[in-house]
Amino acid sequence: MGGTAYWTKQIRRADGRSPKEGATRRVDRLRGLLKDAEPAVADRVWREVVDLLQRTTDSHSAHGSAYWTSEIKRADKRSPKEGATKRLDRLRGVLQRVDPVVANRAWREVSDTLQQITVRHTR
Repeated sequence: MGGTAYWTKQIRRADGRSPKEGATRRVDRLRGLLKDAEPAVADRVWREVVDLLQRTTDSHSAHGSAYWTSEIKRADKRSPKEGATKRLDRLRGVLQRVDPVVANRAWREVSDTLQQITVRHTR
């Protein structure tokens, strides 16, 4: 598993900048790890990420817009990875409109869970 020291350093630096940067960097790391994984395994992992992002978005958003609902449905039809990417975009938008303390806490939770998913599937 090459490049782990690089990613550890990148994630630590991103965490130092902001919880949002750390979560985004962890998704990038996961994307790289799953690129070479079996499709069935990668799809299962991306579905976990989708569930995480959807739960977080739902807990911080009063209602969804028709635009995001249709975009996410289209992305889900293409692949779980595309669905996860769209949900991450949606979460960024949702957390821009809440109190920064709440947003940072949400990004930390997302980041921690993404780290757990990454560790679980790199063993």
